[in-house]
Amino acid sequence: MNQYKVLIVDDNTQNIQVIGSILKEAKYQVGFAYNGKQALEILNHSNDYDLVLLDIDMPILDGYQTCSIMRCNEKLKTIPVIFLTAFREEDNIIRAFDCGAQDYILKPFNARELLARINTHIQLKNKTEQLKQINKTLEEKVIERTRELKTALEKAEEMNRLKSNFLANMSHELRTPLVGILGFSEFLAEELNDPKQKEYVETILKSSNRLSETLNLLLELSKLESENIDFKFDKVDIVSETDEIIRQFSKIAEKKGLYIKSVYNKPSIIINIDSRAYRSIINNLINNAIKFTESGGVIVDICSLENYVLIKVKDTGIGIAKENFQIIFDEFRQVSEGLGRNFEGTGLGLNITKKLVNKFGGEISVESEVGKGSTFIVTLPVTAADKIYNNKEAIKLHDDRQIFITPKEKLIALLVDDDPLVYPVLKRYLEGKIELEIVSDGEFAINFCKNKKYDLVFMDINLRKGLDGKQITGELRKIKGYESTPIIAITAYAMSGDKEEFLAAGCSHYISKPFTKEDILKLIDEILQ
Repeated sequence: MNQYKVLIVDDNTQNIQVIGSILKEAKYQVGFAYNGKQALEILNHSNDYDLVLLDIDMPILDGYQTCSIMRCNEKLKTIPVIFLTAFREEDNIIRAFDCGAQDYILKPFNARELLARINTHIQLKNKTEQLKQINKTLEEKVIERTRELKTALEKAEEMNRLKSNFLANMSHELRTPLVGILGFSEFLAEELNDPKQKEYVETILKSSNRLSETLNLLLELSKLESENIDFKFDKVDIVSETDEIIRQFSKIAEKKGLYIKSVYNKPSIIINIDSRAYRSIINNLINNAIKFTESGGVIVDICSLENYVLIKVKDTGIGIAKENFQIIFDEFRQVSEGLGRNFEGTGLGLNITKKLVNKFGGEISVESEVGKGSTFIVTLPVTAADKIYNNKEAIKLHDDRQIFITPKEKLIALLVDDDPLVYPVLKRYLEGKIELEIVSDGEFAINFCKNKKYDLVFMDINLRKGLDGKQITGELRKIKGYESTPIIAITAYAMSGDKEEFLAAGCSHYISKPFTKEDILKLIDEILQ
């Protein structure tokens, strides 16, 4: 049964009766009004009319006025209006459509045509409303999805921030005690004669170095992810660089009964690359190869071609199943995982290697067969010899002053650090080169420097109470004679951006904890030169 309802507006009762009977026979519900004012009152108090049949010539409000008012009413403007009139003039028809009518039918009319037009306009209205509802639903879904994505993004950013904070805190809290563990282990390893005791100390040293290596991998990953890393491009002979790395691994390979060899198609292969990043790439690949090889050995094959170098690190190890080729390059992933893991490590080495290779416009891939070994293949582009790019200076002191030490027979340094383990380690490392004094409080450090001229200052950043290292450095730079004194940030803060922050605060150099004797002496030599 037809549930649509039509309002007939006509001042002629006979017309209303005729039209009404036609509509009722077609199962339409019918309402009626004798003028425009009455029609508007009915429509405003009812929500169930689907269409209006409107005469033109009526008292109080004519059809044109009624239709115009409907189109200005938010509630009524979507109800279709069909003018049903005896006015045949073109001006009347145009005026009707200008007022907002959907159709115009002349009296006398054909009943079947009238019903067809009514049905068409009601169906069109319904389809339009359905489309509006669909659009509204889609808009609501888009808004909801956008809200979900925004929430997910905020959550991801929060998780990333928490991860960064966790890595920073973990890095700081582990690096600080490692200074004492590594330093005193080195001293004991040098001084002990008892073989058993020496073995114990070497085990401590090995474990400490493993922990330090893990921290460095996490630090490198953090820097790569934050894009806050400056590469220093220079001419690097990768033959000599690779040979040096192989020499460092030769003792480890020898202990496992493995060979480690190199093959080059030229005696010298020079490319433009950051040497530290290149060493990290080769280090990680050789380290992995030795770790997963129990017999046979490792071969590093480097071939210089026209526009790129091809580096292959081949091993005779356990191999990798084809379905695992991808996951080995993911963060914190290994083929052997969970409680059944067979090999130590963070699962970061290959991920960092891939990121570094990609940074230089290269590619890395693997060929492997379980039980027959693996070959990691790296291609690195060769930059034209005249295109050497040096990275920008990390930080310049605000007045571009030179940092230097005036040469003299005896140098004196001040260590500002609240960790009692750092002083004896650093003092022994500097023995015979620099006399070292210590202070653990910021205010004392400033007073010491006001009353005595130190040749350089080692500055910890987190002193736990009072002034921090950055604040102390700022005060020292105000003291006459300390404008150009080397101030070395010696700190466990080693995350991305930390070095730049401390240099911007006035420090001239930076070294992260834990440090080795070689690291310290190399830095001192740089300052003295």
